[in-house]
Amino acid sequence: MAEQLFLYGVYSIHVRPLELNGARWDAEYEIRHREKAVKAWTTVGGDGGYGDEAEAVAAAHQQAVDDIEHGAGIPKPRAFP
Repeated sequence: MAEQLFLYGVYSIHVRPLELNGARWDAEYEIRHREKAVKAWTTVGGDGGYGDEAEAVAAAHQQAVDDIEHGAGIPKPRAFP
């Protein structure tokens, strides 16, 4: 699976899976606003990883949405929904 793009309000969330040893997966995400990174690539998964690629991508996407919703140092533009 290649890098995936998710839109969330005025942000774009870029997620890419990372294959680990033993058929396990992690994923990393970056949050951008107007193609400028507002949160650098962050890895989700940890030591055990996830059982499949789709699960890792879904977890990274959810973490990115949580980061946007709860601040995490990401400025919210006035036009944020």
